[in-house]
Amino acid sequence: MKNSLRSIGIDDGYFPINYKGLRKRTILAAVLCVNHDVENLALELVTVDGLDGTKTAVRAVKRVGEADIVFQDGVTLAGFNIIDPEELSAETATPVVVIFKHDLNLDKIHSALKKHFSDWRERYEVISRIYRRSTAVPTPWRDIRIAAINVDVSRAVSYIIKLQTVSPLPEPLRLADIVASGLTKNTVLLKIINEEK
Repeated sequence: MKNSLRSIGIDDGYFPINYKGLRKRTILAAVLCVNHDVENLALELVTVDGLDGTKTAVRAVKRVGEADIVFQDGVTLAGFNIIDPEELSAETATPVVVIFKHDLNLDKIHSALKKHFSDWRERYEVISRIYRRSTAVPTPWRDIRIAAINVDVSRAVSYIIKLQTVSPLPEPLRLADIVASGLTKNTVLLKIINEEK
């Protein structure tokens, strides 16, 4: 592995529960780091419970700059919107590592999607496909469940360990979460984004 590691973390922001079903938007942040230092940042808007997650993530990654690896927090964002990491990897020509902070109950997710979404099959297919190929890997902090797309699991783990600083999450993903969540906890900004009075 070369000494200078360029990596991107993408994560979504907060939204009030009453945004669900209203086509309202929150922020998706992409943070580019060189080793542990931030080099660039891109912000995009993503629809709560929409289906624009993958194309929004592709746009953010392309805007923020070239990288050796992209980290995403799970497959879902902004409610039950989704980022398909295989499509993200293909569109950006960059390997992607999905980090699952928690184990998923696919049966419960299946039931929830079927109950609330007419296009539940499309959403569930991505979630189940990626989660079923995930594996728990050891790191100095704790075991982490990941799905490695277009990169060997061993290399993905070495990247994660190199980028862990103050938490089990690789630094660019931790920073993307801080940026997106920090900006959207301010409901005034969310109102501006969604042109509310």
